[in-house]
Amino acid sequence: MHTGEMIHQAYENTTERTLNLWKAQGETGAVRTEPFYHPTRLAITSGNRAGAVMTGLLSDLTTAAQGDKRADVAPPDGMHFTFFAITQALYERSEDAEGLAGLVSIFEQHCAEHVMKISDLKLVALPNQLLLAGIPDSESLRVRQSLVEHLLATKWAGKIKDRYPNAAIPQIFWHSTLLRYSAEFMPEPLRAFFRENQHKNFGSISLPVKLVMTNYNWTDTIFLS
Repeated sequence: MHTGEMIHQAYENTTERTLNLWKAQGETGAVRTEPFYHPTRLAITSGNRAGAVMTGLLSDLTTAAQGDKRADVAPPDGMHFTFFAITQALYERSEDAEGLAGLVSIFEQHCAEHVMKISDLKLVALPNQLLLAGIPDSESLRVRQSLVEHLLATKWAGKIKDRYPNAAIPQIFWHSTLLRYSAEFMPEPLRAFFRENQHKNFGSISLPVKLVMTNYNWTDTIFLS
């Protein structure tokens, strides 16, 4: 199971790699022709919306994007923190997902009434994305680990492994994606926004963990638990 120090170091390493890439590549590079995620299909995941607490940050980021059509800033009503994502965006509607009752039962065994607390929230930069990421409380680490171990022993294991084909299960990041930029690298105005806010502490959040089916930015969300 990850520790707070491991998580913090992962954020630092990620940002350092990105800054080195930005330094070597001053332009935005190749334009993405495919979206990061399907815009309307639903995935099964868990977490919760952050509410209005980050509206100011998103507004500032929207201003920094300067109307750039390639910049997809998270909508205030959809900004969320993920607890654990279970599937890719596979479903056109909730009825298409088989075995939901069993999944809800497993989820509630581990996560009923659990509130995840993520502190020391700071910006983390990927070459073409900005994240707001922090350090979870020890109980959230324990609860998520027990949920993942249970799910990996069920028929959901295949979908989980498809969701994380080249990543650790569970993921080390505890974050919300604030912005996705449809090119290899972000342009200078967004890089500058990151540099200006890189060391700012955005506080903490406490969110009840919910199981949902949702599109990529949580603007079309069905709560399952």
